[in-house]
Amino acid sequence: MSSAHENPPITSFLRTFTLIETLVLIGAGLGLFLFPNIVRPLWPWDIAPFNTRFLGAIYLGALIPVGYMYLSPRWSPTRPVLRAIFTFTFIVLVVSLFTIKKFDMTSWPVWGWFAIYIGLPLSAGYHLWLYRSMPTSHLNSVLPNWSTILHITGVLFGLYGLGLLFLPNTFGNTFPWKLDVFHSQLYSAMFFTGSVMMFTVGKFSTSAEFIASGLTVATFTISAILGLFIVDADVQKIDWVSSTTLIWLTSLTALALLGLTMVLAGARKNFFEK
Repeated sequence: MSSAHENPPITSFLRTFTLIETLVLIGAGLGLFLFPNIVRPLWPWDIAPFNTRFLGAIYLGALIPVGYMYLSPRWSPTRPVLRAIFTFTFIVLVVSLFTIKKFDMTSWPVWGWFAIYIGLPLSAGYHLWLYRSMPTSHLNSVLPNWSTILHITGVLFGLYGLGLLFLPNTFGNTFPWKLDVFHSQLYSAMFFTGSVMMFTVGKFSTSAEFIASGLTVATFTISAILGLFIVDADVQKIDWVSSTTLIWLTSLTALALLGLTMVLAGARKNFFEK
């Protein structure tokens, strides 16, 4: 176990902010995924059933590492999680500002949305700056094969995120359901975030960071797959034998297995190189 000097605690302000974020993610993630009929009327924009469950999956994926960061409030596992928070919230804020005409600014959920997505990147960005000189002696070298896998995954995440952001009409067609430009660009944040996490733990990491990153990927992908089945059981609009659907399901299944394997690997003793 790293000493407090090697792996210092996060600030009390950041931990308090993380608690608030955890509670918001519980409400958004569980609400969108399990109670969509209750949450959808309260959402800042009109949201269709498939997007409701997919957004719920994104927030459930974020809930695990953020909650882990609150329960284990040290620089590790905070290091990849804080970078992920900044990446996701900053991109969502930029997309929201560029599509602000989509929002009804007389609605209180919209003001809540912008308050959250202005406050979170400001907090994360400030603390990334504050912790810019944190020690790295507690980090271990990731095994070469794992490093290669994670860097390749990070590149693929990043390229897909770029596609959704800048070619939304084209990359929106890679989903089993049709995405509009707004949701394509909004979802790019999740894939940029995945890229940042993979690169953060791809060369040097700790068990806590490896587990947090693996849980994020596994929770998001498993929830997204389940959400697709749950919604289509009601609306029956998915073509299950189309190449698009099969590729989407295969890709998310592979990522889910990667995430679960990361969790198991991170939990093993002597996994990292000294």
